[in-house]
Amino acid sequence: MERSALRSAVDLPCEPPSARSIVVERPRPLRIAHVTEYYYPHLGGVCEHVHFFAREARRRGHHVDIITSSMRGTRAPERGEHVVQIGYSQPIYANGSMARITVGLALRRRVREVLRRGGYDIVHVHSPLVPTLPLLAIDEAHCPTIGTFHTYFDHSRIYSHFPAYFQRRLDRLDAAIAVSPAAAEAHARHFRADWTIIPNGIDTESFTPQAPPPPDWTDDVPVILFLGRLDPRNGLATLLRAFRRVRERGYRSRLVVVGDGPLRAHYERAALADPDITFVGSVLEGRPSYYAHSAIYACPTTKASFGITLLEAMACGTPVVCSDIFGFREVVAHEREALLFPRDDHERLADALIRLLDDPALRARLGATGRVRALTYSWPRVADAILDVYARVRGLAAVAP
Repeated sequence: MERSALRSAVDLPCEPPSARSIVVERPRPLRIAHVTEYYYPHLGGVCEHVHFFAREARRRGHHVDIITSSMRGTRAPERGEHVVQIGYSQPIYANGSMARITVGLALRRRVREVLRRGGYDIVHVHSPLVPTLPLLAIDEAHCPTIGTFHTYFDHSRIYSHFPAYFQRRLDRLDAAIAVSPAAAEAHARHFRADWTIIPNGIDTESFTPQAPPPPDWTDDVPVILFLGRLDPRNGLATLLRAFRRVRERGYRSRLVVVGDGPLRAHYERAALADPDITFVGSVLEGRPSYYAHSAIYACPTTKASFGITLLEAMACGTPVVCSDIFGFREVVAHEREALLFPRDDHERLADALIRLLDDPALRARLGATGRVRALTYSWPRVADAILDVYARVRGLAAVAP
């Protein structure tokens, strides 16, 4: 990737954030639409990004609508947002994970009507080159349009076979944001864009070491936590094998699995009814409690553009053991906030877990350093950078205090 095509819109040092934030002056509050295939009750980094940016923007007086699809068999989200649902979310297997696309009748017409009725100043599309709603929103928007690219991938057959089609959609964006250099690099293998790097944020008010314990929590032995969607790329099978090695080497601990997905039954069978492995299921509001009261957060994910769950654990002061992959190296360093191991290597993962179980002082040091690092990703800082992009594409001036 050419260096001139990549810039960072927010400085993230390894120290707590200072009071000097970019202030964007606007003549009036903005009407903003965020378009995403992923939203609650689905869990993941895109959902968190959309929800917490919307919350921060509303605190500043802006109107934010979230345009997404509905998941069959679930009720509409109850988190206080203005949520507009179009069509139904259909899970599909893609890029080593369970992805989602929107299906339904007259989707283009319905997207067009929603965007025009909303009278938006900005349409912000997440994962812009993914069907269905993101591509339709790019085609139908009649105001400045921003795209945030969240994913990392090694290769893409569809992008390789149809580069001109997707490049035309990307060219319609007024700004292309990537949540990490890894996400920008993956897309830059196929497309040209002037990439702005703005990382995911973290809600440091909720994710804190002072979070209360989960219901019926016991900490008689150290808890190793897995938190994420139950699909192959998140590496739970590797962690289950590593946990067995930990137990075989005589260490007492519990493994708590927080998350859900179509493969949950498969992983429960793989756990072999071990009484020290607990599947909690999906948790939305209570995630800080699980992080804050676990001895270790284990994240064996094999492919990621950014380590949002790493930041959540770090904000709670919990030491991290994670795969040594591109997207995670943007967030943590080995021996600084985390212990890294080669992805898919359950033996090295077991070694890292045992090292932390053996060394409470190391756990405390990694946890304290991680908390400091996580504070630099607070949502007010990240929202400043995103709103500055909005101001730039609308031709407004941003001034510093």
